[in-house]
Amino acid sequence: MGYAFKAYSVITARMLYALNWFDIAPGLIYISSDLRLKVVDLGIVTTSFYLGLAAFQLPGGALASRLGAKRVAFIGLMMLGLGGILSGFSFNLVELTLSRFLAGSGSALFFSPGLTILREISPPESYNYQVGLYNGAFNLGGGIGAFGWVFVDKAIGWRAGLVLGGSMVILAAVENSVALIGEREEKAVGKQLATALKGVIRNKLLWILPVATIVSMFAETVGGQFLVYYAEHYLDIEASQAGLIDGLFLILGFAGGIVGGKIFSMKNAGNWFAYLVLIFTGLSFIGISFARNFLVLAILSSTTGFFLVSGFTVLYIESVKFIKDKPTVPFALSFVNGLSIAFGSGSPYLFTFLAYRVNYYSGWMILGIMGILFIPLLHLTRR
Repeated sequence: MGYAFKAYSVITARMLYALNWFDIAPGLIYISSDLRLKVVDLGIVTTSFYLGLAAFQLPGGALASRLGAKRVAFIGLMMLGLGGILSGFSFNLVELTLSRFLAGSGSALFFSPGLTILREISPPESYNYQVGLYNGAFNLGGGIGAFGWVFVDKAIGWRAGLVLGGSMVILAAVENSVALIGEREEKAVGKQLATALKGVIRNKLLWILPVATIVSMFAETVGGQFLVYYAEHYLDIEASQAGLIDGLFLILGFAGGIVGGKIFSMKNAGNWFAYLVLIFTGLSFIGISFARNFLVLAILSSTTGFFLVSGFTVLYIESVKFIKDKPTVPFALSFVNGLSIAFGSGSPYLFTFLAYRVNYYSGWMILGIMGILFIPLLHLTRR
């Protein structure tokens, strides 16, 4: 099998991986009724997923450096799928919370190994494009999970819907393991591993990159969480139209990943395109504060979603350039992704704080400006 088939196998797994992040969202209204959960209980359930994601981000990268990316990616997908299936068989808050934590933990174990596999199997001239697809596939899968499962849950129920999503990931894990048979990978052992991991943590450029590209994390986190609420409650847009806006925000990211990956694959194009996509992400995010109707908000949210995916592509492509030891690539990718999540995790609170103290428009504006102000730090990694 050629590298393209193997690469698309990994990218398809990434899409189904993202689907299992969001397929629970349409079922929350049914879950709250069937399990007699309050709104605060639903908050605990959804937060537990992200706790697992955060807790296993760096351990997943370290394990992949020691055991190999293929093995850890397989384990991660199996854990995610099992977590999804167990979520469908949960009958109380504790069971559902633990199941979502398991799913989040599995997600953390797949992310950087998946990127590492793409790096190992793709020719150098194709790798940047594959990273763009990998990032875009997350948005496509998220859009399918968030909106497609509205109809799935109505047809077969939320329990069967979650079981279906989890089963699809497990099938993807098995397919990946078969497709990647025979692929060699480098591993680090003993003192070599410890020394290499310390080198990653001490690399100042790997601390700078997540900050320089933080505008993409701001846009993804705040946009994904608050676009629907903002549209419904502050612009008086109908629920169906608000949902469509969020869907465009997610799915247009898939197109952005493809286009961005193509441009990054062009010789010398990445140098100027990196700055361009980050600036456009910030400007379109700021533009949301000026939207007053469905059409304008749909255009600006779509533009933001389109560009922000390429911002993450910048982060992952540039990070790998500063890693000398191949076995530590999974850990380095987990490291920069973990930092990006950590640095961006406060943005929803800052956004809501500004909205409460001033207004929602200032929230979009100030976070967008903050993200743009950090972009010049990217120049430090070019020297």
